[in-house]
Amino acid sequence: MALMARHATVPALPRIAFGTPRLTYLRGAIISTLVFLIALVDALLHPTTGFDLWAIKAVQGINFPGLSTFVDQVNTLTGSDGAVAMWAATLLLFLAIRWWLPALGLLTLPTGGVINYVIGEYMVSRTRPGLPELERATPWVNERSFPSGHVMGAIMFYGFLFVVARRIRHDGLRLAVQSFSAATIIAVGFSRVWYGAHWPTDVIGAYALGGLLLAGLLAVYARLDAAVGDLPLIRAANLPHDENRAHAHALASLVLFDGETVAKIYAPGLLPRAIYWLAFQAPFPYVANRAALTAAIHRRNLAGLLSEYWYGETRVARALEVDQIDGRLALRSEFVAGHEPADRAAAKAFLTDLRNRFDDAGLPTWQIDPRQPRAIDNVLETADGTYRIVDLESGLVSPLASLRTWGRALRRGLVPFYDEVFFDVTRAYVAREEPTMRAALGDARFADLVGTLDAAEQEAARWQAQEPRLWGRLLRGLMTGFGVKTWKRRIQARVAGSHEWGLAWMDRAVATWETEGRISTEEAVTLGEQIAAPTFQLMVPYLGAHFLISIPLRFPLGSIVRPLMVLGALAVATTRLLRRQIDRDAWKLAWSIHSPLVVVLSAVPGFGSFAYLAAKPVRGNRLLLRAVGDSALGKTPWNLYERSGLRRIIARPLPSEEIEAKGTAPASEDANDEGPAWELGWAMPRAKQTHPAAVPAPTATTFGPRKVAARAA
Repeated sequence: MALMARHATVPALPRIAFGTPRLTYLRGAIISTLVFLIALVDALLHPTTGFDLWAIKAVQGINFPGLSTFVDQVNTLTGSDGAVAMWAATLLLFLAIRWWLPALGLLTLPTGGVINYVIGEYMVSRTRPGLPELERATPWVNERSFPSGHVMGAIMFYGFLFVVARRIRHDGLRLAVQSFSAATIIAVGFSRVWYGAHWPTDVIGAYALGGLLLAGLLAVYARLDAAVGDLPLIRAANLPHDENRAHAHALASLVLFDGETVAKIYAPGLLPRAIYWLAFQAPFPYVANRAALTAAIHRRNLAGLLSEYWYGETRVARALEVDQIDGRLALRSEFVAGHEPADRAAAKAFLTDLRNRFDDAGLPTWQIDPRQPRAIDNVLETADGTYRIVDLESGLVSPLASLRTWGRALRRGLVPFYDEVFFDVTRAYVAREEPTMRAALGDARFADLVGTLDAAEQEAARWQAQEPRLWGRLLRGLMTGFGVKTWKRRIQARVAGSHEWGLAWMDRAVATWETEGRISTEEAVTLGEQIAAPTFQLMVPYLGAHFLISIPLRFPLGSIVRPLMVLGALAVATTRLLRRQIDRDAWKLAWSIHSPLVVVLSAVPGFGSFAYLAAKPVRGNRLLLRAVGDSALGKTPWNLYERSGLRRIIARPLPSEEIEAKGTAPASEDANDEGPAWELGWAMPRAKQTHPAAVPAPTATTFGPRKVAARAA
């Protein structure tokens, strides 16, 4: 966000590296799991293990002055009251010294107690030691014994504390904390057996279960520590840099000054990253997402061009490029020579005016809104007294926006929003102001503005497409009824598109035959008239629809959906007949189009896309059926159509006397007709391949006018 100081120097904060390899945690988890499972099965099957009585007697036989007092202190420290007090005090300490990740780890420890309670209360019915031959036994003999809660809590809390203590820089203090943690973990197992509160296998099971949970916690902690362990809660991490180089620290980034340019490297704290992830389910974008930084460049330059129109000169520092510094992405922009505003009230008035203009143009306003506490820090006053904005990229996802912005975002399903440009609003604004803009900026500058707007929208779409943005998707789904409200419009658009596809395919099939000399000019014109006939036109949208769905729906989905579409169309016609919306003749026409033969053929893999060629409007015209059938059969794999010799029969050329009359060369039997498959983007395996551009286009006096006539019909 805003710059904190021009040449601030903050010493680097060294920390001890987290050195335990991930493999160690995995091995520990495996061993702990095996030991715990063995102890659990034994506890389920036997009230005690064979060596439990011998072991507890051996431990209780140990005695020396002060041991009883020591055991009492350990039991108090690891008991419910002492454990909760130590956990709470350590959590407060971590928060006070801003060890956010260790504090987060501590918050997960109570789940261990829940697991221990469930196992002891609902799975294992073993009771505590209460035999008369024991020197000491707990008075609560009937309580559940497996696994030991004291031991399990101690190994999780003090084991985690042992690892976190590696952050402590002072060697003596670090050694003291780790020694105390290790001693407590060892002593608690001994004390619970010596005191007669648990059988030895209760303690072994607790060590194993606690070790398993601790290994999982430490594995996650190590991964997070490597990624965000150096990050503070809000302010940017202290990135490695040359202290002698001119620099400044912003709330979410490090700013490096390089003469006439400024490079900004983002490294926001844990809280901004967490908020962004919760909002968009993706990492903070300006750290490593090049598309997001490129979108920021175009967005800032768009704002600069608009400010040039508003104020007669640009009021926004121009962004130049996405740079890479020490392996990190950086946003490089022009250096603005200036100082903090001398008159803060005047600067806020400028921001208020600029915010209103941004709002009108659909630009984000968070960084310049005077109600935002740090917005004033984004303004520099130059030598001539003008104000320049030096930062338009947000460091935090914030709900603080105008009601107008919220309304726009909700209507477009763009909630939450972050550095959001409402491009439709911006385009409408530019179109509305175009005459005035051209007069103020000139044609060349206005063209730059439009080009920058296009680039900003393109890069913003590319950036946002890389993020799940689940909340926005959910909101758009709710607004559209998850597609229910727009189904009619989308189906109508698809039907219109399928009609054009079907016509284009058949037109090209006829034109190709005419070009190859397989039909005469008169026949081509006749076929064009037949295609334009109303009866034939009723079939075309369904043929085109099969084309459209066959591209994304491969076998077996296509072979399932296509017959259902045919049956659905026939069902619609039947329903309309029953409701007396059409007469019986119209229904018979629908039956001739959506016939049982079409239903069966539509289920055939590959060729099912062309099933409507078997409809009566096509089937009744053998010449047209041959032309379009030749194009359809060309889709057969491994060039079977030509290799079988079937093409010689279907696509036979004109007699020689008609060829001489046309003045064209006869078509080769090996002619490579790409047909509609080229237009549809299908790869058609053939023995020889000819690019569609090599096929001569139909002449304007033959196929062209026929095609126009068909469209008009």
